Amino acid sequence: MPATTSRTPAPLPSQWVGIAEEWVASFRDSRRSRLGVLALYLAVAAAIVIPVVLGPGQAMSRIDEPTHADYAWRAAHLEIPYAGSVIAPEIRETWACVGQERYELPPCGSEAGAWEFPYEGQQYNFSHPPLYYVAVGLPARALDAIPGVDFLTAARLLGVLWLAGGMYMLYAALRRWRIDPASAIIAPLLLPAFPRVLHAVTTVNPDAAAVVIGASSVWLAARVFIDDDADWRIAALLAGLAGMSKTITAIPFIALGALVTFRLVRDWRTRRPRGADLALVGGMAGAILIPYGLWQLWQGGRGDPNWQNPLVGLNTRDVVGLPGSEWIETAFTGLNLASEYYLQEPLDVALMVSWTRVLNLLVIGAIFAVIVACAKEPARRSLGWMMLAGAALYPTIVQIQAYLNTAVPQYFPQVTGRYGLALIPGAVACMVVAAHKARFRRLIYVLVAVGYVILGIVIVNGWRVI
Repeated sequence: MPATTSRTPAPLPSQWVGIAEEWVASFRDSRRSRLGVLALYLAVAAAIVIPVVLGPGQAMSRIDEPTHADYAWRAAHLEIPYAGSVIAPEIRETWACVGQERYELPPCGSEAGAWEFPYEGQQYNFSHPPLYYVAVGLPARALDAIPGVDFLTAARLLGVLWLAGGMYMLYAALRRWRIDPASAIIAPLLLPAFPRVLHAVTTVNPDAAAVVIGASSVWLAARVFIDDDADWRIAALLAGLAGMSKTITAIPFIALGALVTFRLVRDWRTRRPRGADLALVGGMAGAILIPYGLWQLWQGGRGDPNWQNPLVGLNTRDVVGLPGSEWIETAFTGLNLASEYYLQEPLDVALMVSWTRVLNLLVIGAIFAVIVACAKEPARRSLGWMMLAGAALYPTIVQIQAYLNTAVPQYFPQVTGRYGLALIPGAVACMVVAAHKARFRRLIYVLVAVGYVILGIVIVNGWRVI
């Protein structure tokens, strides 16, 4: 009688997730494994950024991209713009050729003067710190030497590195927060499903650095609250890099410092303040404030002393008397991290609007869920408090900057969530922690899958309509 052989039945689709989780459970934080994760993120980032940059995202973004591209171009040539400077002819030519939503531009190739462009081609973002522009401008200039590649496209394509770096940094942070390998690998993939992140990494804008900076603040918070071994020098370095990329990008480090300070004050009577905590707060504060002050002192004295920002009065209003009521109106708008975004017209479709409304509700719910559900886990609860503090602080910081940086004090009637972009990685971390606490960790997988289906539809539709 012939021997019978048994064949293992193929797994059903409903079992695939469980099998994948079992495979990832064997994951070890070795160098080889981490390189594999980084390769995954690079591939995903390239698959998202490149089609957008070369397709529906070709036109200049209305979020000041001509001025940011000009700053990067000048930084690549070891120049720093100043008050009264105009956008370089090379960038103006590219601007005229790629176009910009809602603006009439000179014909491509006409070598038009600066006065023929919106706002007379003025460089009104010269006050930003230079770190991001140097980091983007120098490699973009090198790529610009390749035939068929222009400076703007090269600078935008570096968004692949910003996005992949942000996802990898968030993965490292989630592992520090004791999140299982499967969730820690999958959750960072949700970042580009936030339209603000998608916009930042596909345009020339210092907001792109906020993805990496925000994730690094989540990692540092885990070192402070979970491991209790944060080195103040690392904290100062990260906070300083954030502040010199774009001042408002340092907001998660400011929130972290505020939280550690509150803990010091709360425990003052029961124990002596720890030198490590004092050094951490002082190091971050000094690393943000000292470079900021020196930069403003140097840059503020350059150029035309009578120069007026052409945007004053467009998005801002004059402050009458003291700014109390104007600031209070926007004090609690910082939780709109996913909604009220901007994307170039070919990408901004109704499906994305609906998705972000759901995503924003989940972000707000996750922050408060971590605070409430982790009441008996003070370390994890601190993540929720840190995000809530950041969301409460950044609208007021933006208002203070608008009040102090113009001859006639200004305020924003509406503070866009773009200024809180560095909080988005922390919001994703809160979603992961809340889902784990509620025993719904696979909800993160579903969100990532839905987000990528929507991203795919949006990008394909963008290619179809251009």
